Amino acid sequence: MISEWMKVMLEEISRKRADAEQARSEEQARLAEQARLAEQARLQEQARLDGQARLEKQARVEPQRRSDDSAQG
Repeated sequence: MISEWMKVMLEEISRKRADAEQARSEEQARLAEQARLAEQARLQEQARLDGQARLEKQARVEPQRRSDDSAQG
């Protein structure tokens, strides 16, 4: 027969394991959220840079088109 002390100790061990598992799960979720936010920020920055490059290219092409149009007309 298991003594009362042994039952208490087994419950304590079980509780500590559950707490540790909960902490691991929370840490994993926190790290996953950080990774998701970092990826989102990276994608937003890339989109911003792509848009900026597109505008810069367009700014270079537009004056060229105007000079081509005026040379033809």
